[in-house]
Amino acid sequence: MTVIEHLAAARHRALLMIWRRRIGAHRLAALGRDSVIVPPATILAPHRIVIGDRVLVFERATFSLVEEYNGRRYSPHLRIGDRTVICHTAWFSCVGEVEIGDDVLIGHNVLIADSFHEYADRSRPISAQPMATPRSVRIGAGSVIGPGAAILSGTTLGAGTYVAAGAVVAGEYAAHSVLAGNPAEVIRSWDEAQNRFLDSADPRFVQIRRSLGGGSGP
Repeated sequence: MTVIEHLAAARHRALLMIWRRRIGAHRLAALGRDSVIVPPATILAPHRIVIGDRVLVFERATFSLVEEYNGRRYSPHLRIGDRTVICHTAWFSCVGEVEIGDDVLIGHNVLIADSFHEYADRSRPISAQPMATPRSVRIGAGSVIGPGAAILSGTTLGAGTYVAAGAVVAGEYAAHSVLAGNPAEVIRSWDEAQNRFLDSADPRFVQIRRSLGGGSGP
């Protein structure tokens, strides 16, 4: 390693230390090797967050882990796998359990939430009502969540799922699905028997499929 490379590595280590101090890395349940949350960031209940190795979270991310809200107690847990990248202004709302796999790419302005504000009591503002019973959210390894997407309560994405920008996703989806729309629908899926992706016949998604790679070959 040259002198310049040594200096660059030292600068990188120093920058990591500064960023870790600024976001209070010691308060997290775990922050893996070479992982960093770029400040500023909002982190509630950091002791309930486990982050793997070489994770990069860009600035202005919000980790809202809710332990108590309007008189109701919760036990949230958030885990982020190794080598995952989370772009700026991502928002995690965790009341129960959210698990992000390894090697996931999450675009900017993405919402991932395992609950929502209850709204049945018409005598009170929705914001003054407790959070609904959470339903776990799991995002499989190697997936991509496009900018502005919303991943809602009870969603499970199989490994290698591609969520298009702006999609609103709720439900369970097989590995290597391609999702788009509000509400999100499967516009392309992997067929093991044919060893290739198959496209939805729905004409609404023709242009989106083209923008995400065109044909349905292997």
